[in-house]
Amino acid sequence: MKPIAVARRYARSLADVARGMGEALLEPLSAELLLVAEVLERAPQMVRFLDDPSVDPEEKRKAVAALEKGTRASDLTRRFLGVLIEHRRLAALSSIAQAFAAIKDENLGIVPAETTTAIALSTAQQKKLRDSLEKLTGRTVRLSLRVDPAVLGGARTRIGSRVYDGTVRRRLQILRSRLADAR
Repeated sequence: MKPIAVARRYARSLADVARGMGEALLEPLSAELLLVAEVLERAPQMVRFLDDPSVDPEEKRKAVAALEKGTRASDLTRRFLGVLIEHRRLAALSSIAQAFAAIKDENLGIVPAETTTAIALSTAQQKKLRDSLEKLTGRTVRLSLRVDPAVLGGARTRIGSRVYDGTVRRRLQILRSRLADAR
């Protein structure tokens, strides 16, 4: 089975359990998973240790207890990590955490949007952009901003697979195309 499919399956199962305990649990659980995944990415030797079938399960539990103490993980996160270790899927935790975050956003009605501008936006401009995008989508928008001087001016926003391109660069491309067609 492909790693992405595995990550989605585990993330969906965890989300189902968390929703059963209350939707308010989704946000903190997602943050915990991302934190633990980040910690483990910085310690790949620990992932190898925990995935090694020759290591005594009691030693693995002690190592996970130390990790959990450092991250102050909830009981649900601890049990979930135990399941991942038992099924030797801990190496997929980063993908699982990302898939869980996407499921959480979907359940909470949050849509991610990535906007690229030529210069950094002020706080007021960011708020105005977020409000406009929320009005356009009818959902709460989680806005991530990038700066790329190549766009020259304006903004390009990607929401899911849809792109709204209002950049000067794109307008110049359209103008160039129209002038070429007029010849």
